[in-house]
Amino acid sequence: MDTPTSPQRAGRFESALQKWFTRSAQVLAVEPIGDSFRLVTLGGGALRNVAWTPGDKLQVQFGGWVQRTYTPIDWDATNGRTRILVYLHGDAPGTRWARALRAGDPCVFFGPRRSVRLAPGASPVVLFGDETSLGLAAALSRQATLHMLCEVTARADVLAVIAHLGLEHVRLAARGEGAAGMAALLQADPMADIVLTGQASAIQQVTRMLREQGLASGQRHSKAYWAAGKTGLD
Repeated sequence: MDTPTSPQRAGRFESALQKWFTRSAQVLAVEPIGDSFRLVTLGGGALRNVAWTPGDKLQVQFGGWVQRTYTPIDWDATNGRTRILVYLHGDAPGTRWARALRAGDPCVFFGPRRSVRLAPGASPVVLFGDETSLGLAAALSRQATLHMLCEVTARADVLAVIAHLGLEHVRLAARGEGAAGMAALLQADPMADIVLTGQASAIQQVTRMLREQGLASGQRHSKAYWAAGKTGLD
């Protein structure tokens, strides 16, 4: 009798985990928005009757323990559908997946699970982030009056997403210049809840500004989505 090799054991263990803890869906549509974004619609029976709160996350599995985290923009629990916005950046696994994705492809993911959740009735909310935060902005705008300061690299692509998703009250800033914009937003409404997302170093910069200027009066949430040279953040 052959003894399973380590790769075989790993493959069986991964398959068991997926069976127990993941949901299987089908890609219903892939819509390009500019050159840097894909709006992906997922559907299937496993997405019906699911409890979802704006700001929750799901983790798409690419095989071999590689996964990337996305924020569902919305969730139709009756018909079993959700949408995620994928930012195409560099040669990362999520970028390669989204570029190759076609309607009809399978998709396996964990979630939805808690990530950023506002207090019931929270409003207004000031969100700081970048291109990776636009899906969260679309989700949270369904729950509260949202003002966003978005650091960007390519303004045209981000403006296309803002228009496509119907986002309002979004200000754009060059990379690294978001702290000043956040100060202006919070001086206008110092009691707003604050959500800091996106690049870890940018979150640290804004956090220092909040402390120095005494602008962190409302409730604050922080969630680093990425950092230079690191993987696995969500």
